[in-house]
Order: sequence, then structure tokens, then C-alpha cells
Amino acid sequence: MKKNLLTLIVMLISIVGFAQKLKIDKGELKLDEKTIGFVEGKKPLFTIFSLDKSYSITAELKKAPNEDSMVLPWIEIKDEATGKSNELEFKNKSRKFSAFNYDRSIVYELLDRGMVGAEGLNKEAIESFINGESAGIAAKRLGVQGEIDNAGKIADTYQLAIDDYGTIFSVKAQNKDIDDKRIGFIRVTSPSQNGDLKYEIMDLDNNLVGTWFARGGMFSGYEKLLNQEVITFNGKVFKATFDNRGNPTGYKMSKDITAMNIVRVLVGNGYTLGSQSK
Repeated sequence: MKKNLLTLIVMLISIVGFAQKLKIDKGELKLDEKTIGFVEGKKPLFTIFSLDKSYSITAELKKAPNEDSMVLPWIEIKDEATGKSNELEFKNKSRKFSAFNYDRSIVYELLDRGMVGAEGLNKEAIESFINGESAGIAAKRLGVQGEIDNAGKIADTYQLAIDDYGTIFSVKAQNKDIDDKRIGFIRVTSPSQNGDLKYEIMDLDNNLVGTWFARGGMFSGYEKLLNQEVITFNGKVFKATFDNRGNPTGYKMSKDITAMNIVRVLVGNGYTLGSQSK
């Protein structure tokens, strides 16, 4: 009985917490129509003040260069008095996240994490977060983007091309006939078993090198769903973006931007295809 009662209380607290309504009206931060602080600035940098303006933090939105536009920025929270900072990501998209109201979205995120409450900024919780273990989001996101950029530069040197039959060519092909510039093949399955696009990339010996899924793809031995990702024969997974702009009227593999994106990602990450029987 006590266990059931405790569960009910937790559920009620969750419901009440979710019902809290945030609004920023002419710089006033209001929670359920009660002014609890102030917000100044515009994207990407906002300053959030306590009600008496004796305490403030900045919340700066950050993105890695050339990052996919669908990837949300991360937030750097900084104590203005000490200059110390830490980072967090938007986790609660269902909490009224809006790309048109980043300031409110940031405060909702802080509310969910206990750094904002009925009395405004929770200085103790914020200082605990800022002085805690570094989230390392910038290092991770910038590092990943660096790997993507490097892979793109490597792929450029191969001067890749795909013909309408799905044959992949490269100036770096190493075949017996020096005029033979083939390095592999790509084919598309539409629809696949799950009803979405699937591409398969083979080397010149027709060994499967990678399989790309548009959405909800399942691959033996891999536990997660694959979405706009290619999984290789040795279990590596790389992001490769879907792009249908190359075929506005009628389909030609040579104009398939998605196919080229997939091949570039593989080649840029060391899967040079060709023949393994040499």
C-alpha cells in the first residue's frame, strides 16, 4: 500500500512539474504568471538574472562548424561572477522546445534539471553543475566534426563517380588495366523489408562492404536501429545523409546524391573498395 501511495505521489509531482508554464514577456521570466527573474540577449547568447539581479548566468548556444542543421546546439552555462562553465545538451524536446524561442527552451531545460524553480535561479544547483565533472560536449562534437571533415577531404582525392548502372569509379583505382577505373558497385533496394530505402555497396569481387538504411534499419549483430547510417562488414557505423535533390524528374543512379554521400563516407573512412583478390 505504501509503495503504491509513493508511486502515486511521484506521478502527481511529475504531472504538476510538467504543467508549469514558462513565459518570457519583455525580458521578464515568468513561471505560472509569477515573475521569477529576467532574461536579456538574443541567440546565441542569453543572460539569465535572479529576481533581485544579484546573481546571473549566461547561456550560450554552440554548434560545431558544418554540423547537420537538424542537430540541436549544445548550451554552455557560465557563472558570470566566477567565469566557470559547463555544458549541457537539450534532452527534453517534448518540453515545448522551439527553434523560434531558444531563450524559453533553455530555461525549460534548466527547469527540468532543477537549476530554475519557483523562486528563480537555483544558485546551489547551478554551482554544483558548473563545478562538477565537465560534460565534454564541445570536445566530443568538435572532434566528431573534425573526423567528418577529414574524411571528406580524403574522399575528394579519389575523385569518385558513379554511373547509371551503379559502378563506382576513382582515379585511384589499382587494376591490372590502368584504364580500368572501377573500384566497386552500389545498388539500391526500394522498398526494403521495412519499407524504406536501402543501399548496398560491394567491392569488385562483389563482397558486401557496407549497407545503408534510410530509417529504422536492422542489421544482424547490431542492436540499434540505423537511420541515415551505413554499417560496414566489420561493424563500423557512419552517418551518411539522405539527399534526393539530384533526381527531381526521373531517376538516374549517376545523379543520386545519397549514393555518392554513402560512397564518399566509406572511402573517406578507409574503405577503398577495389579487388581483395590481388
